[in-house]
Amino acid sequence: MKNMMKGFIFLFVISHSLMGMAEPIEIKQVLKTTNSWNDVPLPGFSAGQTEFTVLTFKIAPGAKTAIHMHPMNGAGYVLSGELTMYATKDPHGNFADNKLVKKINLTTGQAWTETVNTWHYGENNTKKEVEFILIFAGAAATPPTLSITHS
Repeated sequence: MKNMMKGFIFLFVISHSLMGMAEPIEIKQVLKTTNSWNDVPLPGFSAGQTEFTVLTFKIAPGAKTAIHMHPMNGAGYVLSGELTMYATKDPHGNFADNKLVKKINLTTGQAWTETVNTWHYGENNTKKEVEFILIFAGAAATPPTLSITHS
């Protein structure tokens, strides 16, 4: 009788597994890369203490960020809306020469790796707010973002 009960429990577990019961944990890789979104290889980590910074952003329709760069590796994920980003190869952050500018459109559910030491900005060209998360990893006490200062 004991063996029959064990067999029944085994068949019950197997049949429910085969019926497509949802697993309690689902893991989905949304990004794995060694390059930033503009196809530049990411720098390696320096020696010393690593610090992570996690930020959430909301950008209103028609708004854009300041021109800036990141001195460390970062990755983002769009929670809702659409984000358009522009990067320039110009070392002074000038976006006038279209041949030096690269653009990417990111929508809900997309992930990207931030540019490092490259001037860029993001904007919301839609009529709906965009919300996203950025995660940076680098040397402790290093600010994740540097902006262009105008004199």
